[in-house]
Amino acid sequence: MSDLYITDCGAVPDGVTVNTQAINNAIVQQSNRGGGRVVIPNGTFLSGTVRLRSNISLHLEEGAVLLGSPELKDYEKGSWGHHNDITPWHFILAEDCQNISITGPGTIRGNGPAFWEPDRPHAWSYYKHKNNQRVSPMVELVRCERVLVERIRLEESPGWTLHCHDCDHVRIEGISILNTLFGPNTDGIDLTGCRDAIIHGCQIETGDDAIALKTSEYSRACEQIVISDCILRTSCVGIRIGYESRQDFRNIVITNVVITRCSRVFDLRAIEGATIERVRITNIVASTDSGWAANRAIEIIALDRPNIFKNILPLDHQDYGKDRPLEHSSRIRDVSFTAIDITTDGRITIIGKPDCPIEGIRFSDLKLRYPVLDDPLPFAGNSQSAGFIPGDYAAARGARAVIVAQHARAISVEGLSVQWPSYPVGPWNLFESDNRHSSSFWKGAEQEIQSGVRRIAFSVVWASDALLNIRGPRLPGSEPDCPAVQADALSHVDWHE
Repeated sequence: MSDLYITDCGAVPDGVTVNTQAINNAIVQQSNRGGGRVVIPNGTFLSGTVRLRSNISLHLEEGAVLLGSPELKDYEKGSWGHHNDITPWHFILAEDCQNISITGPGTIRGNGPAFWEPDRPHAWSYYKHKNNQRVSPMVELVRCERVLVERIRLEESPGWTLHCHDCDHVRIEGISILNTLFGPNTDGIDLTGCRDAIIHGCQIETGDDAIALKTSEYSRACEQIVISDCILRTSCVGIRIGYESRQDFRNIVITNVVITRCSRVFDLRAIEGATIERVRITNIVASTDSGWAANRAIEIIALDRPNIFKNILPLDHQDYGKDRPLEHSSRIRDVSFTAIDITTDGRITIIGKPDCPIEGIRFSDLKLRYPVLDDPLPFAGNSQSAGFIPGDYAAARGARAVIVAQHARAISVEGLSVQWPSYPVGPWNLFESDNRHSSSFWKGAEQEIQSGVRRIAFSVVWASDALLNIRGPRLPGSEPDCPAVQADALSHVDWHE
């Protein structure tokens, strides 16, 4: 089947003419022929919603830019997704399609700032969207099979960038996502309820989660996922599994990833009744130098929160105000981390529930480097948030230790290395970021922290109702008078040198 160029259907590459009809006409024509490539040539083509069909490949040649219209009226209006970040408007949309692809090397540019308030308090704060009136996700693929997104460049997304919902046999290969680090909820790649999906060789720079696996009451489980050979940079989580977690997650492999900046490297969070299990994470180099206080190197949290998103839904959302009780208790088990090297100022937190502890978390060859130690204690009273620090346990929220474990069983650590700070402290974004003012530890004390006059002491392990087995040399606390282990009477920390 021969290629069909959108210019043959009347598209004009002047960056001003709205080419929505011409592009969609090209897709319909190629679909009526049985499928094939619809080609966007060199030039800037302004458009609203582009709707893909089965057996269609949308190909952007070198120098091609598909530019999102700044006017919401140019986009097809659908329905809200399961929460407010999935709006009724999308730039590239495919529903119930088979054998589709979006390929580069050209660029899809979402015109994100057109949908945001232009002003923000300071250079380290997020932009705000205009009351959810924005295109998000920019690329929305729903209930599709055999999906390929390859070598494309995605820029300036107004919200989530690339979202696959209940899709099978997905391959996302060699793409670049380049958003501002302060875009509002501008996730990089989100997979909701997907199966048999591969994300490989991607570069992502964005304001919210770089890669996130999700489930909802409207999705299936998320299963058979491989993420490999990626470079990520974000103001939020490098790779997240859960938080939106109505269905289960299992059979997930993450390997060979560099995360140069984030607030959490990995966040595994079951809070809406999901089970997260059989997750293997290997060969990771990362830094939590995001410019935010209370970073965590790794967070593994199980809570039961039936209506966590209900209060943030827009008034016209179909689920606004509806009670959504949980069908199951949240659970996390059988997760391994191997060859992990993280530069951080925060902690590894493993927090389960008294009646359903987290089980079977294994660390091997775990190296943590601390340029500086951040104090979590100012946030111990933050009891309302399931998205920040664990919401139920104030002692764990404020615990000063490398590994904080509560309501956890069969936690094993082998080959642990901890490099404590040396003073004066070198460069770290919290010394420059205005977000440090959210913490009483940092506010007005930057010079004292950098010099070491003001500092806190970390233990290696803090445990409450937790069973841990550690193999390797016994490590000291960060200060001479700080114990290596703090454990209550319900805990047992077995350290074999």
